[in-house]
Amino acid sequence: MSAIILDTETTGVDEPEVIQLAHTTLIAAPRSGSYSIQVLHFRPTKPISFGAMATHHIIPADVEHAPRWPGSWDLPGGTEYLIGHNVDYDWKAIGSPHVARICTLALARSLWPQLDSHSLGALTYAMNEPHVARSLLRTAHDASTDVALTAAVLDQILQRLPLVSTWHDLWKESEKARVPKKFWFGKYEGRDIAQIRRIDPGYIQWCLTKCDQVTGDPYAQKAMRGEA
Repeated sequence: MSAIILDTETTGVDEPEVIQLAHTTLIAAPRSGSYSIQVLHFRPTKPISFGAMATHHIIPADVEHAPRWPGSWDLPGGTEYLIGHNVDYDWKAIGSPHVARICTLALARSLWPQLDSHSLGALTYAMNEPHVARSLLRTAHDASTDVALTAAVLDQILQRLPLVSTWHDLWKESEKARVPKKFWFGKYEGRDIAQIRRIDPGYIQWCLTKCDQVTGDPYAQKAMRGEA
């Protein structure tokens, strides 16, 4: 079983096109250490939004001579697991390939619930001395930097999960972590979903059939049904 860590920078949130993509070489098994990172650039077919430019600082001139974004990107042969921080965004951006996804954001939220933020930047500060973190984050939102930061977060996750020995093990932990434990919206925001299933099953049924925040999210549906 092999995995890659991947990050993309895109034209924006509205039907995004990839303009920068970084990924590691294939990683055969969960382990600590540094990874070789490859970076690709693409010229989009649509404008880069100002909000996106403000985040990643890639401007049209940076990619005007790059190959045109083809609409999807083929994973390296042998990739069985895709690892990312909020992995679904990058997975969708490259065309939603058939591959198992491991989300370091969900795992970090599960393992460090006391933190006020679980962004890559916040986790980098939480896991390093402040002056070290500030230096590491000077080029944050560059895809290659974000892959390296994700790899560092992954290393910390693996240290907290000593029984994980394969990517499949980590994928199972990620799947569990992606199922929400508490309501994140509505009149029960902050309350345990399991408790609300007992005291207000009608609201749970409404969520499953009428609430967009649940009907479009298979992990939220699992939580509502108690399948976690």
